[in-house]
Amino acid sequence: MTTQTQEKPLSVKGLFQFHDVIGLLSAGDAGFSNPVSIALGPDPDSSGMYVLSRANPNQPEAVRVTRCTKEGEYVGQFGQWGEAEGQFTWVTDMAFSHSGELFIADEHSHRISVFTPEGQYLRCFGKAGKGEGELDRPSGLAFDQKDNLLVVDTLNHRVQRLTKDGQFLSSWGSQGSGPGQFNMPWGIAVDGQDNVYITDWRNDRVQKFDRNGKALLAFGRSGAGEGEFNRPTGIAVDADGDVYVCDWRNDRVQVFGARGDYKDTLTGHAGMSQWALGYLAANPEVELKLNKAVQNIEPKKRFYRPVSVKVDGEGKVYVVDCYRHRVQIYQKR
Repeated sequence: MTTQTQEKPLSVKGLFQFHDVIGLLSAGDAGFSNPVSIALGPDPDSSGMYVLSRANPNQPEAVRVTRCTKEGEYVGQFGQWGEAEGQFTWVTDMAFSHSGELFIADEHSHRISVFTPEGQYLRCFGKAGKGEGELDRPSGLAFDQKDNLLVVDTLNHRVQRLTKDGQFLSSWGSQGSGPGQFNMPWGIAVDGQDNVYITDWRNDRVQKFDRNGKALLAFGRSGAGEGEFNRPTGIAVDADGDVYVCDWRNDRVQVFGARGDYKDTLTGHAGMSQWALGYLAANPEVELKLNKAVQNIEPKKRFYRPVSVKVDGEGKVYVVDCYRHRVQIYQKR
């Protein structure tokens, strides 16, 4: 896939280099519609990439999972808007178990649906409530080293650990701003030592816990400076222990060390993707209109509400650029 930039621009501190962009606004096939989550294939050597589109209330047919390669080759899609089993409405996140099943959170139905990597529906679990195993607007999903599911139970202000069949194992958290408390938590990531990182959305911070829910570290505060957040969402941890945080309203991804020390910022550098170029080639009248329009292209390269981030074993960073309907990719240097 040809990278749509010549200069290969660097991140703010120069620790990352822009690599590529995949995406196009589309209600079906090769494209996304307000994507909110990305998952890399269950096999560590897989080239597969899964992107979850939330769409909008006027475009329910666009709610789906799009399958493509990391190089941007379209593979297919699955999923359908609705409330029946195997359908979803307000999707928030997805994650592969170590055994290769894909779990998708739906904050409308307060449940988790499970699919094969090819999109075959397997089962679902969860219902609205505050009890053990019950959910209130679930968002972030991740798996611990024992292949148990960790669910960010947003409006219950807690994290629940469940089996892959939805049986309750444990939980931690309550509403507040103290250590171990949350105010509408959103994203989750697990590192190689089974430590758990949570983006504490309304508290504008990240909290780190051990596998039993003991608070270890918190970093961040409200603001737009280095190390500050305005509603953090997606989060990831790489093999070096570096932590990537989608700083949603600040339209950036910040990178931190394992102790919460600020390291770098990704701002977005995308030009046109291969999918967009293909669309324009097939629809020359659209390109003609774009050429006649007076446009400031520079802002369109930047992130606009980044919401999910993943890192692969090669040091590539995949950022879901929600309001621009694309995935921007950086390479760790």
